[in-house]
Amino acid sequence: MSTRDHLYSVVATLQPVIYGVSAQKLDAPTPCPDFDVRTLANHLLGTVEAMRRMGAGEPLDRDDPWGTGGDHLQEQWTDDLSQALAGFAHAWSQPAAWEGEAMDGAMPRHLVGDMGYLEVLLHGWDLARGSGQEVDYDESALVRALEILEEVGDQGRSGGAFGPQVGVAEDASVLAKVLGASGRDFGWTP
Repeated sequence: MSTRDHLYSVVATLQPVIYGVSAQKLDAPTPCPDFDVRTLANHLLGTVEAMRRMGAGEPLDRDDPWGTGGDHLQEQWTDDLSQALAGFAHAWSQPAAWEGEAMDGAMPRHLVGDMGYLEVLLHGWDLARGSGQEVDYDESALVRALEILEEVGDQGRSGGAFGPQVGVAEDASVLAKVLGASGRDFGWTP
């Protein structure tokens, strides 16, 4: 199955996680060393919107193309993130979103879509863990994430998108393998 086939499943899996983040957990640490739950949610609000725009063929914000600047976290942030993820899935569910080049020919659109998929899936796990929750992705969605990481993991690590690989046992779960390939420790706790 293609990445496109898993978008709605991953987004649906994250909906209860988003709404399960209590205000008391916003200052809790996450597996991302530079992000507490609040900062991670703010980051996701910005990057998911930027990725949605890319999928929809809309121009990026000139001042903040990847959505990583500014404060996107408002009182209704859970609704905002829920809707942003739904919009992201819708934009990238269209076959045309995966065709051609993005960013004035700097990158194939399918690679941008795959990166967005990893962004949502991995940071969704980070959000769940940081807020004391679990996330139960469909195994085929995780297999697709592992395939993408096998293709772009080295490039992502060299560019700072992923931390150093974390070793996992050969018989580890697919989730543990995905997390390890992206520099995350499946056993992380706050």
